[in-house]
This record gives sequence, C-alpha cells and structure tokens, in this order.
Amino acid sequence: MTAPEKRKQPKHPYLVRSLRTLGLGLVLSVILHILLDASLSGFNLSATFEMIKTYPIPFLLGILVLMLVYLFLISLIGNVWASSTVFVGTSIVVAFANNQKFLERGEPLYPQEFEMITQWRFMLSMLSTWLVILLFFGIAIIIAIAWILDRYSRKISAKYYGRDFKYWDRKTLIIRGAGLVFSGVLLFSLTNFQSSDNWLRKAYNIDAQWKDVDPKESYQQYGFVGGLIYSATANIMDKPVNYTESHIKDIAKKYSQLADQINETRQNKPMDDVNIVYVMSESFSDPTRLHGVTTSSDPIPETRKIMDKYPSGYSLSQGYGGGTANIEFEALTGLSMYNINPQITSPYQMFLYQKEKFPSLVSSLKQNNYETIAIHPFKPSFYRRTDVYNALEFDKFISRDEMKHTETLDDSEYISDASAFQETLDQLKANKTSTFIHLVTMQNHMTYWDKYVNTIGVEGVPEKNKQTVESYTQGIKYSDDALKDFVTALDNMKEKTMVVFWGDHLPSVFPEEIVNQNTERTMHETPLFMYANFDLPKEDYGTISPIYFAPKMLALTDSKVSPYYALLTEMSKEVQGLEKNVLINGDNQTIIEDQLSPKAKEYLEDYKLIEYDLVSGKGYSKPILFKNK
Repeated sequence: MTAPEKRKQPKHPYLVRSLRTLGLGLVLSVILHILLDASLSGFNLSATFEMIKTYPIPFLLGILVLMLVYLFLISLIGNVWASSTVFVGTSIVVAFANNQKFLERGEPLYPQEFEMITQWRFMLSMLSTWLVILLFFGIAIIIAIAWILDRYSRKISAKYYGRDFKYWDRKTLIIRGAGLVFSGVLLFSLTNFQSSDNWLRKAYNIDAQWKDVDPKESYQQYGFVGGLIYSATANIMDKPVNYTESHIKDIAKKYSQLADQINETRQNKPMDDVNIVYVMSESFSDPTRLHGVTTSSDPIPETRKIMDKYPSGYSLSQGYGGGTANIEFEALTGLSMYNINPQITSPYQMFLYQKEKFPSLVSSLKQNNYETIAIHPFKPSFYRRTDVYNALEFDKFISRDEMKHTETLDDSEYISDASAFQETLDQLKANKTSTFIHLVTMQNHMTYWDKYVNTIGVEGVPEKNKQTVESYTQGIKYSDDALKDFVTALDNMKEKTMVVFWGDHLPSVFPEEIVNQNTERTMHETPLFMYANFDLPKEDYGTISPIYFAPKMLALTDSKVSPYYALLTEMSKEVQGLEKNVLINGDNQTIIEDQLSPKAKEYLEDYKLIEYDLVSGKGYSKPILFKNK
C-alpha cells in the first residue's frame, strides 16, 4: 500500500487565505445588501431588482460599504466565522426591524433609531409572539452554523494551507492591522459624506440626485445603505446665504419693536400667577372625522364638550403613526420641522440633547419664576429626554421610575392616562409657586391588539384590521373618561390653572383603504383645546401648528410677549399651519407655497433665519428675542 499523495500547499498561504476571506465577505455583502434593500418593499424581490436595475451604481457602492464594514469586523475580531456571524446576524435584525417599521409607519429605519437597541424589551413587545420566536430562531441557526464551521476550520486550514493560522502570529497581526487601518479610515471618511469632495459622495452622484429628496425616497431610490449614510450625515439646516450677525440682529430688533406694539394693549406679565399644564396625549385623535370609518358610539364625548366650550381646533401634526418627540419639540420650542432638513428625523436625538441650554417656553416661564416639571410615564432615556429636558431647562423630570401612580388598564402594559393625570394633580397641589407641567402620556402607544375589553364597534375597515382599530378606539375612550375626571378636579382647585391639550399624531392602525379616502391634512389633524378653570374667550382656531400653542395661550390671558413670540403671533395670522406636506393660510385653507401672501413670505423668511441661528448658527438672536418684556 502506498502512502496518500501529499496535497500541494499554496505558495503564499497568507495571501490566498486573505483573498478567500475577502471573497466570502463580498458574497455576504451582495446577499445582505439585497436583503436590506428588499426590506424596504416587504421583501418583494421583483421590486428590489427593479430598483437595482434603475440605480445600479448606488447598489454597487452599498456593497462596497458593506465590504468595508466586514473588513473592519474581521480585522478587529480576527475570527472569520465570529465576524461573519456578527455581520450576518446584525444585518438580518436590521432588515427585519426595517421591514416592521415600514409595515407599521411606511418609513425606513433612521440612523438615530439604532440607539433604540437599548430599549430592546420595549421594541420586542411591539411584535407578535411568533415573529419574536422566528427572529430568535433564525439568529440561533446562524450562530450554530458559524460554531460548526469554526470548529472544523482548523482541520480545513491544516489540510489546505499546511498550517493552523493563529490570530496573534506576526503575519496575521500585520494583515489584521493593515485591514483595520484601511477600512477604519475609509469608514470614518463617510462622516463627511455631505461634502461635495467626499469620495463616496462623488461616486454616488454619478447616479443619484440628493437635493430635496426626502429620507424615505433616498432609501427607496439609492438603497438602504445609501439612504442610511445620507440621513446620518445630513446638516440640520442649510446655511442661508444672507445669514450674518448684523442681519440677524436687525431681525431681532424688528420683532422687539413689534413686541412693544403688541404689549401696549396687554396687561399681564406672561401667564402671571397661572399654573400651566401641557398635555400631549399619545396617539389621541378623533376617528369619527375620517371618511370610511364609522363607530358604534362617540369615543370622545367629553373631549368634544370641552372643545365646544373653550378655545379649540385641531393640531397639525408633522407625524403619522409616530414622531412624538418631534411634535413635542415644536410645541416647547416654537421651532418648526418645516425648515429643518428632512434627513433630521428627530431633533431630540440628533442635536438637541447636545445643547447646554436651549431657548423654549420652559426657559421663558422660568424668567417669571415658574417651577417647571416634565412628566412622562415611560423610560427617561427614550428619545434622550433626560438630556433634552435638561437643555430645555426643566427643573424636574418625573419618569415612570419616580411616579407614585402607575396603574394600568385591562391588559395594557402602559401606565394609564388616569394615573398620569393624578400624578400631575399631585404636583400642582404640592407646589406653592406658579407651575408649568409638561405631560406626555403613554397609554395609547402602539401596539393595539389584545389590550382591552372593547365596548365600541368600528365599521368600514377591513376585517383583518377591525380588532386593532377597535382596541385603539377603546383606548381613547378610556383617555376621554380620564380627561373628564382631570378637568373636574381642576375646576375644584383654587389656583388658576390652564391646560393646553392635544394629540401628538394619529396612530398607524388605519389601513391604506382608509388613508386613501382622506386628505393628507386630515390624516395629520388631532384634537386641540385650551381649557382653564377661569373665564376664557371662546375661539375657533381651525387647524394650527404646535409652534403657535404658546403665543395663542399668551393672547388668551392678555399676557405680554417676548420678541420671539411676537414673531410667532404675527406669523400665525398669515400661515397658521406649516408642516412638510401641508401649508394652511390665515383663513384655515390648505395652500401651496406659491399661494403664500407677501407678508407670510416675509415672516417665514425671517423665521427661517432665526431658526437657523438657534439650531445651527451662532445664536446672535438669543439676547434680544427671548427676553420677556
């Protein structure tokens, strides 16, 4: 018997092994890029390949970026199969999450939402049990396959290369170091993607036109990777050509003089000796206003009674199915998302949390010695609210961890509105000075299945959506009941108290059949009223943006305005609603930009410059605009 012929070993084993590893990375990058892009269309492969055919260069560049990520991982970790497991597993989870968000809200995953991984229990609670099981089962299979391959890789290596490659031998460390530096430098350079000189931006520009493309379209046209990079590196606002210190100060002085004119006819300091409560009610809407939807009874009769008696109308929400913190941003700062670049999908998470002090209604009231309190019956880290509320100068933030009243309803996992209102009442009673409380409720947050014993029937929606819509409707019925008790308690309080109540956005429970029967404006309108336990003039606001809540409140109480609120007061007379896809003039009519009045254009131009000055500029306007008169 002759001995088996010895296998010929590669002449350059390290080079051959490195090329094979990169080949594996290329194959994985192609497959995972297709998977990520497919998650934008419900894993419709024909639509995915049509997108790739239409925009081939962004597809190839996305593969290149994934290859760099893979090279960085394998250079850092050193183990092919461990690196591949992290690479594949993470991509699958991202694709799955992206698909789920598209199903729920019609939007892709945005860069800042990746930090939600710290809230993984909450995110999983929004998925059905079988989807969670399927996700974990898939990840387990990937890990098992990688473990098996890693176990036998040494034998394969010894047979093919004639050696067992050590992670720490000299040549391997040199190769890993070179790969880490090469990939790390190129990946870091992507932070400058918005620059016209950026190497990847130049390559994308061969096949991509980024200007004025909203983030959703950038994902759908240029792929998940391209859309993600573009959104992650976007400027908050583009610098206006006429942004100079002298011009900004001239604008500030202009509205300082306007404030003096307005204040000549007003008697009171801003909200003098009046407690103020902002209630931003999670997903609170009026489903009876939607064409195609019929309810067996009115889910919000008490809200309707208050709206009939007090100043009321509808809030124009920039979100649908989500975006709570953006509506909150508008209401507290008076700054509109209309002027902010569409890729900035969350000011709280993308820039406001980094500010040391940011002018707002909170800081304005603190000039009048108000105690300022934020209450949110959920985790304080959600939307980075702890840092944001510090920047807005709240004195206290009460999250669910500090709340005394934490009761829930039926099978809901969220603290009820009744509990949140009771927490608010406790704070009002405990404080001896004028108090501003900003309450963000949580009761009606998604998901909506199997929460309550439903008592209100809904017709007009497909049978598959009926139970979910009915559960949502029952939730707002509970909110309406709690609101009645809250207002009754305030009626019996001696201290003068005013409440600004609005829904942050409609929920995403209504199927496409219903959405298509309604206008863009209708799908972004939520109930709004301003209640007080003292006399207020009845006014019909029509539909207004949250940026106007504070100036409207100041007008109702005959309170003097700062120059900033003077600007908003006058601007509201010409353009009372402004969001990305909806403009409403002073007559409550939906218009387009070309139909804006000359005064509206003047106010909006000044407003845009001031907003840039505050969020991206030097803050030249702050000393003048935000000083109470």
